[in-house]
Amino acid sequence: MSDMKERTSEVWKGMRKGAGWAMGVGIVVSAAGALRQGPRAVVKTAINAGLRGGEAAAELGEQIRDLYAEAQIERSERSSSLDG
Repeated sequence: MSDMKERTSEVWKGMRKGAGWAMGVGIVVSAAGALRQGPRAVVKTAINAGLRGGEAAAELGEQIRDLYAEAQIERSERSSSLDG
């Protein structure tokens, strides 16, 4: 059981790293296009990119949690059908 927790922990760590990289790349790409418009536009674009990235990361996290819960239920059902 602790092996499953360790693997789950590693998955979450990987997701957080991936989400961070995606947000960072999005901000850099967005900011590059906004540099032509001045500092206010750069800051506003960076904030918007961060918000979009945060929303995407939250949605991805929710989907992963749902899949994990479904897998746990299926595993529990298989285990109880083998015991019964």
